[in-house]
Amino acid sequence: MEPSDNNISNAAAAAAASSSATASRTITVDDSLPSTSLQIRFADGSRLVARFNTSHRISDVRAFIDATRPGASDYTLQAGFPPKPLEDTAKTIEEAGVANSVIIQSV
Repeated sequence: MEPSDNNISNAAAAAAASSSATASRTITVDDSLPSTSLQIRFADGSRLVARFNTSHRISDVRAFIDATRPGASDYTLQAGFPPKPLEDTAKTIEEAGVANSVIIQSV
């Protein structure tokens, strides 16, 4: 590995850690309840895996995105194949059927 590659890896790891730290302040996962991992694909092409309880709502996922990527407020979330909009933000992750899924942010 080239020294410059190592610097890029360290920068990416630091950015991911920073995003995770910000995210953990917004979403509290209760380990005694069922949980899931969601891979969020942001409109800018970046990705982040986050852990939620299956009882968290789609609105909580939106709040997580807003906290990790401030400034992008006018977007829709999609999941599944073909991607379908997650319009009902009151549904839980379980009710929406998106546990262990990829969530796509579309601008």
